[in-house]
Amino acid sequence: MTVRTDGTRGPAAGAGAGAGGGAAGTSAVRRLREENLRSVLLHVWDAGSGTGSGAVTGSDLMAATGLSRATAHAVCEELIERGWLRELENARASAGYVKGRPARRYALAARAGLVLGVDAGAHRVCARVADLRGAPLATVARRADPDHLSADPAARLAVLRTAALDALAAAGAAPSAVLTAVVGVPAPVDADGRTTVPGNPYWAYMNPGIAAHLERELGWHVLVDNDANLAAVAEHHRGGGRGARSHVTLLAGERFGAGVVEDGRLLRGAHGGVGEMRYLDVVEGVGSTDGIAKLVRDRTGRGAEEVLGAAAAGDPAAAAVADEVGEVLTRVVATLASLLDTSRVVVAGAVAASAGPLLDVVHRCLPRFLDEPRPQVVASRLGADVVVLGAVERALEVVRQRAPDLPLPR
Repeated sequence: MTVRTDGTRGPAAGAGAGAGGGAAGTSAVRRLREENLRSVLLHVWDAGSGTGSGAVTGSDLMAATGLSRATAHAVCEELIERGWLRELENARASAGYVKGRPARRYALAARAGLVLGVDAGAHRVCARVADLRGAPLATVARRADPDHLSADPAARLAVLRTAALDALAAAGAAPSAVLTAVVGVPAPVDADGRTTVPGNPYWAYMNPGIAAHLERELGWHVLVDNDANLAAVAEHHRGGGRGARSHVTLLAGERFGAGVVEDGRLLRGAHGGVGEMRYLDVVEGVGSTDGIAKLVRDRTGRGAEEVLGAAAAGDPAAAAVADEVGEVLTRVVATLASLLDTSRVVVAGAVAASAGPLLDVVHRCLPRFLDEPRPQVVASRLGADVVVLGAVERALEVVRQRAPDLPLPR
């Protein structure tokens, strides 16, 4: 075992390839340095997840990364200079102890930059600002106009921009603090963040060039994705999809849309259309993409939460509506399971909290359509902001992928 010039243990940089000089040797040293920076940063970042305290010592870093003590501290000092880490007060010194060599402790500078997650729905735009650990700092919702036939797309962009800036103001942050913004829309989105499917004015209105607009107006790095995809990200990390290698998150409010995870990976398709459910127009007993909230409202003139709550309490008229809408939901779940052979379907969105009577129908009726093994069908516990949660999660993933080279606001 040799020792690298940066103090790490392992094969000497450039060994066997003209070590000692030249562009190749310089490039190898630079790559090694960047790998060390990234390895240390991600380890400190992960140390604060879950129930962790977030404090990391040089010994912790040595054990996790294989770096020498001197190199671990040198890397942390550079990350502090770049703004990603901060050094914590020595625990023994603060407690009044002075004997022994104090351990230097480091933590992520969670407010070094911010992420923005937005659910740009048809009726409501909700924006959330979070720090680099995903802790929410402010959430703002604004009403949106769903009339894709007569409303001006510029007005939709203005609502989105206003909600985002208002959330930042509520968090006490400047727009320049945003490292990445992720926006979820009820439309298929391609790899470039565009909705390019011709002949569908609703989809075109839902995503009228959102990424380009925000990048141009505010200078942000922006990703746009399908809202059900982002809901699936949230369910996979912290909700009903945890522990399932394959699952479908079914957004079921105003319209049905699905985010599909297979073998732990979100599926998108050639044009971002995986999970779009226009095929429901020709499914017997369904006939459209209308979701639970709209189906209940069309039948009763009342909100889904009110009607389904009454059904759970034993109201016969409400129970009859729940049976009818539950039959539709059963057929939707059956088609998804037949097409995707998924192990779990998570019914998500604002309607999930009151979906108990509907799931009772699904559990009772699904054997009419599917043989065993049938998917487990559960209600999400992440609430109405599941898309926002997924957008924040995705934004953090992007920032982590770009760190530590991503410039931080000063």
